Amino acid sequence: MKALFNSFIIFLVLMKSMEITAQSNMYSGKSGWTLSTSFQVTGGGYIYNEYSTLYLLYGGIRYQNNNLTLYGYIPVVAQNNPGFTQSGMMIIPTGRENKGEGGNMNEGNMHGENNSMNQTSMMNSQISLGDFYLYGSYLLLNEIDHSMDLFINPNIKFPTASGSSEIGTGRFDYGLSMNVRKSIESFIILAEAGFIKLGDPSGIDYKDPFTYGIGLGKFISQSGSSVLLYYYSYTRILDNYEPPSQVSLGLNFKLDSTKALSFIGSKGLSSYSPDFSISAGFNFDL
Repeated sequence: MKALFNSFIIFLVLMKSMEITAQSNMYSGKSGWTLSTSFQVTGGGYIYNEYSTLYLLYGGIRYQNNNLTLYGYIPVVAQNNPGFTQSGMMIIPTGRENKGEGGNMNEGNMHGENNSMNQTSMMNSQISLGDFYLYGSYLLLNEIDHSMDLFINPNIKFPTASGSSEIGTGRFDYGLSMNVRKSIESFIILAEAGFIKLGDPSGIDYKDPFTYGIGLGKFISQSGSSVLLYYYSYTRILDNYEPPSQVSLGLNFKLDSTKALSFIGSKGLSSYSPDFSISAGFNFDL
């Protein structure tokens, strides 16, 4: 059963929808490289009066050696409105006004007033390179010798996105979190707590949020395929807006010892979160 637990990392460390699709087998006991790709669609009214949709195509690479893992990825982003950044698990608005007509900030409305899906076609979207993200994870305690697994996870966002695209803040972000995992037969209980130092875009003063999450997973096959329900939230980032929070459901299908497919659907629970996010990904061990 421990071998199955090790394959569950697709839903374990830094439960972020863009990373989930590229982290199968992170602690499977094997050393080496893994290539990953995923496609994500996210949309919502957010704090604006106009509905915004983003399409993200991620490319990632991971190196694992013993208890230490390093993982980096960068997305190509197509968006029909500017004024967003990727922060940890979620796509969130930067608090800057949209440049398009009808894109003013909307303080009093949950998920915006105009939920029309007009202008969501990728043909009408601006395409640009996003920010580069680098994550590390170190297994401090393992469940074989202790009552649970304990991970420490530093991360950094490099502002590689073009300033004209307004898909990022143009600033570095730094984060640190800790995750615990407890197995009970074929079930796994997950919890995490962390902190993000957000880079402030021009004219915006972010509050640096604490992050927390909790989830319940279950293995659905002897090969290591699994399902997870996960809740994730920040504390408040801007005074006038609700903290970002969302709930996600993920499926991980092990095709064989080197390949895995993953599917994730998320629902935002506040006006500072996307209405929805769906993604699908593929991982291949070299």
